[in-house]
Amino acid sequence: DYRDGQLHCEGVDLQAVAEAVGTPFYAYSSATLCRHANVIADAFVGMDCLIAFSVKANGNLAVLKTLASQGCGADVVSGGELERALRAGIPADRIVFSGVGKTRDEMALALNVGIHQFNVEGAAELSALSAVGQDLNTVAPVALRVNPDVAAGGHPNISTGKSGDKFGVPWSEAAGLYETMRSMPGVEAVGVDVHIGSQIDALEPMKLAFEKVVGMVRDLQAQGH
Repeated sequence: DYRDGQLHCEGVDLQAVAEAVGTPFYAYSSATLCRHANVIADAFVGMDCLIAFSVKANGNLAVLKTLASQGCGADVVSGGELERALRAGIPADRIVFSGVGKTRDEMALALNVGIHQFNVEGAAELSALSAVGQDLNTVAPVALRVNPDVAAGGHPNISTGKSGDKFGVPWSEAAGLYETMRSMPGVEAVGVDVHIGSQIDALEPMKLAFEKVVGMVRDLQAQGH
């Protein structure tokens, strides 16, 4: 807000900050970060829920440390982001490794520190992770990123969950790949990953995607998986 014509953030005069550090600069409100983290957490009270902040959205260490202080985990897409999250004090078992193009070295790093889970994009990545798990004599916790063939709405260039989009396991192949994973060493299915797009301003696409995935999970469970 403005006080006596000067822009302030949390009571701090930003003109004074500009004079001290130069411009341009970024000013982040820790109070706002904490408030938003707590609003999300409060929506899931009583549930077993990990809120993992996307490090690619903002890898500033002070931001990550602030969110870590509120109990947030991290969603990372590279070995560098994984190391940054660890430096910020986020426990490894609260880190999820998403993203395409994971290298075997990055997989090994994540397994060695004991991350919460890998979100795997497809059969080739799953095979590579299985091999790394075997080499390290450990088991990687895996959620397959499933493409539920649901349009997110908004701009088509940031839709990621419709048939033909380049991300995730095609809906027609998802159940079969979970079945295949049962006999693969070095990996274990622990969940399902779904991401249908960005800047979604309606709940209905999310509802449709989750209903499809829940139906698939129930079918797999009914078959004894």
